[in-house]
Amino acid sequence: MLFFRRLVLLALLLAGCGEDAPSSVDGGGSTQWASREDGVAAADGWLLSVWGLAADDLHAVGGTRDDGRVIRFDGESWTVVDTGLDVPLLNWVFGFGPDDLWVVGNAGTIVRFDGTSWFTVPSPTTQDLWGVWGSGPDDVWAVGGGIFGGGAASAEPVLLRWDGSAWSPVPLPELDRPTTALFKVWGTDSDDVVAVGQGGMLLRFDGNAWAQVVLDATADLISVWGTGPDRIAIAGGRNNARFVTWDGAEWSVGSLDGQPGLNGVWMGDPDVIHFAGTDGRLFRVDFASGDLLEESFADCPPPCPDFHAIFGVERTLTAVGLNLRVSTGPQASLVYARALGADE
Repeated sequence: MLFFRRLVLLALLLAGCGEDAPSSVDGGGSTQWASREDGVAAADGWLLSVWGLAADDLHAVGGTRDDGRVIRFDGESWTVVDTGLDVPLLNWVFGFGPDDLWVVGNAGTIVRFDGTSWFTVPSPTTQDLWGVWGSGPDDVWAVGGGIFGGGAASAEPVLLRWDGSAWSPVPLPELDRPTTALFKVWGTDSDDVVAVGQGGMLLRFDGNAWAQVVLDATADLISVWGTGPDRIAIAGGRNNARFVTWDGAEWSVGSLDGQPGLNGVWMGDPDVIHFAGTDGRLFRVDFASGDLLEESFADCPPPCPDFHAIFGVERTLTAVGLNLRVSTGPQASLVYARALGADE
């Protein structure tokens, strides 16, 4: 589909641009831009996460601080999903099938879709939840806490587990440093789960207990993904791009010198890492060497919206973005999509 070979700027509420304001992309290949897609213009606000079962069945979540939104791509256009819920900002989406999606958000919000209806699930926390992942429908993890250090005395990292019937808090292991938030969670199986967070925090679950992995790094770790037990990549850094990899034997800390922070990560090929970063940047990095293979970016009026999450399915790569640095007034969100090459 041609949509997947273009970079689309969705000016949901345009910030200083006309309805059809031109933009360009330095990423190679032909590109097209559109200011709006059918239905999405009404979904004003940020886009924070994207996940899907197929290239023509994607869900993205976000919204505004007080109004969480879900939008869906059906292979032709993005449309707003009428969830019938009154929930705050939604931060992450993950699922197991068309009738089993989980979404987490601010103020401890947990939402589930059963294929017919969207509904909230009782949550044991009021802390913001930033990530959700599971090995199966009866084994799901969610993480959260105070954003960017929180700034509030009550901010604390949160780790929750769903056992098929209820969510319960899980105690954190002894930590070597203070932290106020865990941002994302991902795993290869029920006995191999990784959570990352503020201040270089890295936790790993072996099926029985969580333990901290002590890194020589203090930058925030924002997101985690991989292709198996010996191929895990973590995106991080706020002002400077930092990343961490696990090759089955050791954890390695790397950086992209001169580049801004990384927010999202995804891997399809075990030898290539895709990172999504601030200022509309996207990167491909060699897993083994940590070398930068390619950079692409959106050429948009400053401050350029940040990419926050990236996801691939059926040889298609999709990234979504926002501008957290603009807390009031018009917001602009990005949706990026292109076909993946054979070596990605």
